[in-house]
Amino acid sequence: MIAWWGWVLIWVGLVLILIVMLGVIAWVLFRKAMVLMKDLSDVVDKTSMLDVEAAKLTKPQIAILTEMAEIRDRHEAQKRHRSELKLARHERRIARGKTITARDASAMQWPQEWS
Repeated sequence: MIAWWGWVLIWVGLVLILIVMLGVIAWVLFRKAMVLMKDLSDVVDKTSMLDVEAAKLTKPQIAILTEMAEIRDRHEAQKRHRSELKLARHERRIARGKTITARDASAMQWPQEWS
């Protein structure tokens, strides 16, 4: 049988181990929190460049308050712009295809038996 002072020593040891373990966990969490705060401050510094004054921002146009002709003109301008982009892309593809498929027959090395 263990004496009463043995139990006291066991419990004191367990409590000390618990305190040390909690201290280590608190230290690890504190270090992680400090790294997180540093990363958050870096993100805030980088996103501060994106902040602009409210006056510089264009306010969205409310379609109900604008004239129908203005809305139609804006829509037609967008359609024209998209079609111009589509045509330019098509012309670039055609030009690239022509450069890929075009061969100069005079510059080709033909086999001797073909002449």
